[in-house]
Amino acid sequence: MTPPVKLQNLFSTVTPRKIPDVVYKQLVSLIANGRLKPGAKLPSERDMAADMGVSRQSIREAINKARTMGLIEVRQGGSTVVVSSVKEHLKTPLSIILEEQAEKIFEFLEIRKLFEGWCAATAASTAKAVDLRVMMEQLKQMSRLEPGGTAWEKADLGFHSAIAAASHNLIAMHIMEGLKSSFNSYFKAKKFALGPERKDLLFHQHAGIFEAVKKRDARQAKVRMLEHLEYVEEVIRRDFLQLRRKRDRASKTAG
Repeated sequence: MTPPVKLQNLFSTVTPRKIPDVVYKQLVSLIANGRLKPGAKLPSERDMAADMGVSRQSIREAINKARTMGLIEVRQGGSTVVVSSVKEHLKTPLSIILEEQAEKIFEFLEIRKLFEGWCAATAASTAKAVDLRVMMEQLKQMSRLEPGGTAWEKADLGFHSAIAAASHNLIAMHIMEGLKSSFNSYFKAKKFALGPERKDLLFHQHAGIFEAVKKRDARQAKVRMLEHLEYVEEVIRRDFLQLRRKRDRASKTAG
């Protein structure tokens, strides 16, 4: 879980006039300029109130407004976490399309190539030591797991999210956060295609992306990312064709 954001020098003092609105604008500003990133856990209402010199009621009203606008969400256990308003707009349409029209997975992959290819190339120039450590941790998780399972999916998504985060581009981080909700449908489509027998190749592909980013080779990082996503597309397309043939044969037999 992402640790709470440090309070010192984060918020500024609020004057009595329209206090909840002022607090809300501070939250929006901190999210917009990247000081509060997707996944960041907000301090408690008590700590925020003390830091800004306002009442907990004012903090609560501001947080409720931010939640209504899709900027934050209150999770089980009471923690308040920053999300992206993009997430709310992308979640339902993409998920529905991928669930109801499985072949649209290939259009989803085309967008991923454009977006994640750029993220990988940019990360090669901007990644910090902490970003590389996060990527390495996800790779270690993948080395201990088998493709197709929930744990592998989590580590896989964690690696790709770490690449986007390493770009240090706020819009890219929010787009990835928005796409996350659609990955569940994506994983359902590829689960049967990328089984344990393909683990070594898949792990090698991810490790290749990491090594290129680590070496600051933007061109190679993009190439490695595209090679990985194109391989995934090829395998899924092949399995979709096999499944379609089986259905056609079954239909002819039944007829």
